[in-house]
Amino acid sequence: MYFCENAIMKYSDIISALNATYLSGGFHKVTVGNRFCMVDNLDGGPGKTQSDRSKVRFPIKITMSFCIYCRSGKMSLRVQQQDYIVESGQMLVIFAGQIVEKVSVEGPLKVVFVSVDSECIMTQVRSRQRNKLRGLILRSSEPTLLHLDASDAEGFENLCRGLRQILQDVDEEYADGLLSGFTTMFGSLLASWFNDAPQTEKSKAETVLMRFQTDVHNFSSRFKTVSYYAARQRLSSRHFSRLIKEAAGRDPKDIIKEYVVLEAKSLLQSGNYSVREVADMLGFENDSFFNRYFKSAAGVTPGAYSQNN
Repeated sequence: MYFCENAIMKYSDIISALNATYLSGGFHKVTVGNRFCMVDNLDGGPGKTQSDRSKVRFPIKITMSFCIYCRSGKMSLRVQQQDYIVESGQMLVIFAGQIVEKVSVEGPLKVVFVSVDSECIMTQVRSRQRNKLRGLILRSSEPTLLHLDASDAEGFENLCRGLRQILQDVDEEYADGLLSGFTTMFGSLLASWFNDAPQTEKSKAETVLMRFQTDVHNFSSRFKTVSYYAARQRLSSRHFSRLIKEAAGRDPKDIIKEYVVLEAKSLLQSGNYSVREVADMLGFENDSFFNRYFKSAAGVTPGAYSQNN
């Protein structure tokens, strides 16, 4: 999990902070450059003391593929304006570009967090599922929740343990080769699990909502009107709004604004951009309009939000 090269916290530090914030006991962490980080508490570990724990401030925009595997306990997350629960034997795959809004846990949690550069996965996987996996990484507008059977869960845990033990002892010059082998196996497993995941039938309203959410996540920095998104699905604004409200219980204009403000918060919170730069990045013509738009949803101006966070 990682903002950009100039981020205040490196992606490995953010993952460590997530573990330290939400897990009791110790954990292990291994990294390979700025392309891979794995943190787990399957077998305890040195971790960090309470006084050393970093704080994670949400929302966070993910710029690497990020997987959360849960052996026990429950982890609740809000990602891309939707709620997810990850329980024993499940894995949530969050793709680059998606925004995590909040995280909470219940019970003693045993998890593995894996963050890997998306390009590593796409170039290393050689199986017949490569194109499907590549398409998911490049085009997915929402996370994917996978259900692993006992055999797959045990195999994944053993794969992570083995990699962790080797990387802790190996010289840095050999780490790239090990990462290549891991991403080949992990990417192939993901492709297989995606392929086996059950497909559910969606109503027309649900299908329209899913396409709308994808469009908002891709185009809201340029287009913020309901009519634009309705036209992309060849629907009148009135009919489109009725279908979105049927599926989501909310007006489409509110969904658009919520996502734009989430984007703004994640950019401001990174500490890398001024209010003016964020306004430009999100397609606002001037600071005044951006300030009003942001404050109407967040209750404070972008400048005040940035200072407080």
